[in-house]
Amino acid sequence: MERRRFLAAVVGSGAAALAGCTGGGGSSPATDAESPTGSAASTASSTPSGEGEFPRITDRSFSRTGDADGSGESASVAFDGDLVRVTGVVRGANGCMEASLADAEYDREADELGVRVTTVREGGDVCTQEIVHRSYEAAVEFAGGCPMSVVVEHESMDEVRTVADVTR
Repeated sequence: MERRRFLAAVVGSGAAALAGCTGGGGSSPATDAESPTGSAASTASSTPSGEGEFPRITDRSFSRTGDADGSGESASVAFDGDLVRVTGVVRGANGCMEASLADAEYDREADELGVRVTTVREGGDVCTQEIVHRSYEAAVEFAGGCPMSVVVEHESMDEVRTVADVTR
């Protein structure tokens, strides 16, 4: 997969609440705490929705929800109408590292949303020298239906790791 196909953040919890992803209505994602950089490139699945249109990204949001309890990375994906929600924990190299949405892209050929969360350095010149775990919530809203699958990757500490691969 290409880098830009990852990171379509999703707000929610649970391993995979797999409610239908139909082409109508939809809800608004949580308030943006941070806007992703990069293009909102979206492609659609090879099968149009019931309304005859291909899924496409119409909105996305990302928010940092603080330090995580525990010491592991994780991500969960939930489908809610036309909204895909991702809740996760990404690790950072030191106390100045914060979670950030690197990319969220829809791949029409694979009918897959790729979400990539990274860490960015913020704060002063002096940081705690310990690995930190930062929690986040992301949401990607679609028109024309939701993707069949979502892959969430974390990019930090010079590594890219797949932390969730969910098919509904």
